[in-house]
Amino acid sequence: MPFLAPKAPPPAPAVYKFEAVKEFQFSDDNALKEWEEKVFRSKVIYQIENDGALSYVRATTDKAASALYYKIKMDARKKHPLISWKWEVKKFPAKKLPESLETKDEDDFAARVYVLFIAPFFTNSKVLEYIWAEKLPVGTSGASPYSSNIQLIVLRSGLDNEEGFKFEERDIMADYLNAFGRPPEHDIGAVAFMTNAEHTESGADAMYDDIKLGYKEDATKEEKGGGL
Repeated sequence: MPFLAPKAPPPAPAVYKFEAVKEFQFSDDNALKEWEEKVFRSKVIYQIENDGALSYVRATTDKAASALYYKIKMDARKKHPLISWKWEVKKFPAKKLPESLETKDEDDFAARVYVLFIAPFFTNSKVLEYIWAEKLPVGTSGASPYSSNIQLIVLRSGLDNEEGFKFEERDIMADYLNAFGRPPEHDIGAVAFMTNAEHTESGADAMYDDIKLGYKEDATKEEKGGGL
């Protein structure tokens, strides 16, 4: 099936006043040089594509699993971190079992975005993982089958009838409190994204763009600790 370039999304309404810390627009061929790769099983092909009006990272995998990550220091204890990005899925991994967050057997998803709270002893680190699933309902959440320190949140499900990138803007603090039941003990140390299909021995195809990290303006420690 021929690849169809994604359409630019309509302007998304501003939800938060965003004090930007780091933005990734993936607008040139060197844009991925800032990112490091963690290989789990073979390398996913991550490459910059540009259709003239729009540039983005396209991730294609054939039985492979690797993630791109960027190390960043963000205060998650005295400030109120936010993240936004755009993504689109063209092909989901081919699963034989009912899709689930709870099993390792077919733990493949076309698109994932991670926020990592790094602890001095790495196994104590916490992770928020945002997922674009094929069949799980939006809002499904729960612990990763690999560790309760990794909490999964399904933001999108299935292919949208209206093609084009979908915009996400997440209140990291609210998501962390909902997932773990308490404020973070550690600061944010990295952000990552991944497309994988190694468990299903199949393929997947997704795009990522305009990843933005920052703080909610005028947020206080008291507001953060009390939730939203």
